[in-house]
Amino acid sequence: MIKISHAQTTYKKDSGFFTPIVKSLYLRGGFFEDAQLIGPAVGYRFNSRYDITLHTEFLSNEYNSGLRPTLKMSLLNLGVILGRTADLSDRFLLRSELSVYQAITFNTEGYNNIPEPSLTSGMVSSSLFWNIPLSKSISLLPNLGAFLGYGNYSAPYSTASLRQGFDGFIIGPKVGFDVPFRLSDSFYLVVNPKVNIPLNKEEYGSTLLFNVQLNF
Repeated sequence: MIKISHAQTTYKKDSGFFTPIVKSLYLRGGFFEDAQLIGPAVGYRFNSRYDITLHTEFLSNEYNSGLRPTLKMSLLNLGVILGRTADLSDRFLLRSELSVYQAITFNTEGYNNIPEPSLTSGMVSSSLFWNIPLSKSISLLPNLGAFLGYGNYSAPYSTASLRQGFDGFIIGPKVGFDVPFRLSDSFYLVVNPKVNIPLNKEEYGSTLLFNVQLNF
């Protein structure tokens, strides 16, 4: 008998670790900008309902516009994500998250007359997932939900974007399409793209978040 589990983020019922492989990754080199954004993350599933993820983003950036002195900046963005999953039926589940981020700035050379980069933000979100098994090892989980957040964000001069980089209140719907692959009884690979669509912040636009996750 094959046991189908539905716990979003981990897709397993028992406790254990999981890691989003590409929670944050951005690399760019060139005459105008040299930027590296690397953001490893690790999570722990306490049981079928609750889990926690720690996300650390390190951004190092050198920006030269030719109109002002070269801007050099490095910061560490620390995030904590609390998750709760509730099974509504054999095919439907409700996933809710609370995420809080705080950036620590180390270097802001050349930012004397302009706002220094900073970030403090919090967001709550909830989504309804529909589990569609395709085979014994592959499932589809389309999902639809909403998010509400508040942030105090001064963006760095960089094309790299920090997680939850918004200023003031933000609200809107979110759409996702998860694909978990069951590689063994204790190992899952999950691809989960999603789009956040802010309704009241046109300057930020829709945000596509793409993640690949390993579950142990």
